[in-house]
This record gives sequence, structure tokens and C-alpha cells, in this order.
Amino acid sequence: MKNRGSQMQKTVSSSLLSLFLGLTLTCSAQAQAWPTKPIKLITSAAPGGVVDIYARRHAPHLQAELGQAIMVENRPGASGAIAAEAGAKADPDGHTLFMGSQNEMGLIGQLGVPVRYDANKDFSAVGLTIAGYPILMVNAQLGVKNVAELLAYVKAKNTTLDCGGSGTATVGHFVCAAFSVRTGTKIQYVPYKANVPAMTDAASGQVQLVSAFYSEVAPFIATGKLVPLGVFGANRLPLLPNVPTMAEQGLKDLELQSYTVYAVPTGTPIDVQRRLNAAILKAANQPDVMDRVKAVGGIYFDMNLEETQAWQKRIQSRWNNIVQETGIKLEK
Repeated sequence: MKNRGSQMQKTVSSSLLSLFLGLTLTCSAQAQAWPTKPIKLITSAAPGGVVDIYARRHAPHLQAELGQAIMVENRPGASGAIAAEAGAKADPDGHTLFMGSQNEMGLIGQLGVPVRYDANKDFSAVGLTIAGYPILMVNAQLGVKNVAELLAYVKAKNTTLDCGGSGTATVGHFVCAAFSVRTGTKIQYVPYKANVPAMTDAASGQVQLVSAFYSEVAPFIATGKLVPLGVFGANRLPLLPNVPTMAEQGLKDLELQSYTVYAVPTGTPIDVQRRLNAAILKAANQPDVMDRVKAVGGIYFDMNLEETQAWQKRIQSRWNNIVQETGIKLEK
């Protein structure tokens, strides 16, 4: 009986091993054969939007590397939830990519937007497109040049400052609110339909502060009407080397790094994810892509798959914490 039992255990073990090896070989073969058809790249940006421009600039380089057409699909609406849900619910076979920002990758759910996907569970980031650091600007007539001088001004005047930005629960809104919370400064946020009218009013003194990215504020800095007080990033911007970060001015952990990444549905084979990461790295480093990033004051750095995923989770967690800290919600 013992011999029979031992023989049966060996048979079962052998069968399980064969099954495991078979599944492994099948997955490996599928990954090697991938891609077998055009790859869909979903974005929440409208045609001609910033993210759409990067998607279409990357597309021919990805196509050259992967050997299949990259079909950009624009699905704007619902603060990005429509596009994100389509990406999250797609077959995890590597033939659907989603290009999303901190909004779709977790922020909108925190803000009270009804979403039918779980960004933490349904997506795996596979590559960085671009990142950016917002800048806090002040009207030049206030005569302040840095955060310390601004805080001294507010204390001396015992006044409330108006801070303009584009829309509600946007990067600009978070910059103004987080700065107010961290410094204890009385700041009233003034939402605009776009950043340009917000910056125009800040330059004329209608509001005292405004937040935007380098490409938007550069003309106002050049005229001297707006003064950059600080950068909400880990490092100084290459195009504004004399403007310190908030951390350098004593405000630690106040990095509001905007980002856009490529993501795939959870369950996409790891070998496919690695090939996508390698292709994205090559596309992002092409001269026409990199020149665009540098021109707008964007940030880009090479990361392998594991580094990308760890970085995205860390930055997203920081954004989620800022939501809790500021209490900002989107109106339903």
C-alpha cells in the first residue's frame, strides 16, 4: 500500500509540474508572439490637448519599435473617468494602453467623482510620458521675491490673498490650498475657466497669486509682471535655475508633481509589460519628443518597469494625502 501511495503522489506531483510548465511555456510563447494586432492607446484628452499631443508624438516611435500600428483613441469626459474605465476594463493582453495622469490614476476617486474602476487594483504603470512641477507666482507690485517675504507681507498687512487657477480640484487649486494649509496663510482660491485669464488677472493685480506650469507662465515672467516664488517639485526647474523649491524654503513634503504615465490593465503578462517599458523608453528619448518636453519646462527621467511602478505609487500616494489635507472635493 505504501508503494502504491508513494507512486500515486509521484504521479500527481509529476502531473502538477507538467501543468505548471505547460502554463509557463504558453504564457511565454504568447508574450513572444505579442503584439499580434494594432495597439489601442486610450487617452481622456480631447484631440489637440496636451496629453493627446504627446500620445501622437510617441505613437510612430512605438509603432517602429513594436511592429504594430498605435491607434490613439480620445475619450474625454467625466474628469477622465470614461477613458480610465475603458482602459481598466480592457482585455489584459497588451493590446490596450491607457495614458493617464494623477487624476485618472486615483485622484478623481478621492475627490468624490463616481468611478467604476479601482486605480490601485486595475492598473499597472509601464512607463513615464512626462512630469511637471507647478510654480507659485506673485504679482510683482507686492515687492516680494520668495516665500519668507510673502509670509512677512501677509503678517504685516493682516490680509487675505486671492490665488487664481484653472478650475476646481485642479493642480492650481491644490497648489493654492496646500500652500495656505502648510503656511497658515489666509488664501482665497479664485477659479477661472483657464490659466491664461488667471495669469492675466494676477499680472494686473486683480488677484495676488497664481499657480501654473512653466510653459504657461514664461511670457509673464519675461515681462516682469509675475515673480516666481517657488517650485512645487523635488528639484529646481532647468529653465528656472534661480527659483528654489518649496522644500528649500522650509516647506517639506510639498511636492505636487503632475505626471502622465502609460498603464495597462492588471493581469497583462509581465514580459509584455517589460517590452512596453523598453519601447516607451526609446520613444521618450527620441529628439522630437525630448525637445518638446524641454521646451515646455517638463521633467522626464528613465525608469525600468519596477522603478516606474514604485515611483507612480509613491507620487500618487502623495496626491491622495494632499486631498485629505486640503479637503478639496469636486462638486457633483
